Amino acid sequence: MSLSDNLSDSLSKFEKYNTKEVYTFGSFVITGRLVSGSIGFIVIIIMLMVTFSSASNSIITTELGGTTAFTADVLITENVGPSISGTLNEGESVEFGYLLEEIEWDYTQEMRITDIVVSANWDANGGAGPGRQVTFEVSSDGNSTSESQNDGGGGGEIPITWSINPLPETVSNVADNPDSFINSFEQNGEWMGGQFTFTQASQGSFLLSESVDYEITLTYYTWEFENIREIAEI
Repeated sequence: MSLSDNLSDSLSKFEKYNTKEVYTFGSFVITGRLVSGSIGFIVIIIMLMVTFSSASNSIITTELGGTTAFTADVLITENVGPSISGTLNEGESVEFGYLLEEIEWDYTQEMRITDIVVSANWDANGGAGPGRQVTFEVSSDGNSTSESQNDGGGGGEIPITWSINPLPETVSNVADNPDSFINSFEQNGEWMGGQFTFTQASQGSFLLSESVDYEITLTYYTWEFENIREIAEI
């Protein structure tokens, strides 16, 4: 018997089974079609379960978890930056930092600065008296608004504070791990610069030579976290 004859005979027997009464329970009859259909449905369900299981095992997944609340104590450290010094006559000024593209004043890649303090220390030099006037301006690269202070007399200190990311004594935040918690507080620093000017000599000293000595310094403060601890799992 040929293969086609075998298939035709098998299909004929299967159809006869489908139309055959298998079991009779009073008025309820179970036919061969109901039995074969039920078996087919079970087979399909098993095949779908196997397919979904294989698909889930073939995909790379990342473990999903809740975020954790962390807290830490903040340690602030003072760091000494660049400085310049010299002497100015009346009407003269000196520029520094990003205005002259001086890279040592560039802290844009420093991620843990809280504040930058740029100070001008100056003293009267020569002349008739201490009544001189100076002006100190400080700004950051790309910042259109500078901070300016005037001072007079025979000398003094003019500190200007540039806040970057001031932090309290204790900080808290939610993150996936301690490293992410620390990174969440990081922020780029600034490229600082400015100008110091001897604006006016002492009154009545036009016959005498007057000047001022100056030193401009940068001090920056950085943070570190101590005693990092978990608060709660969210």
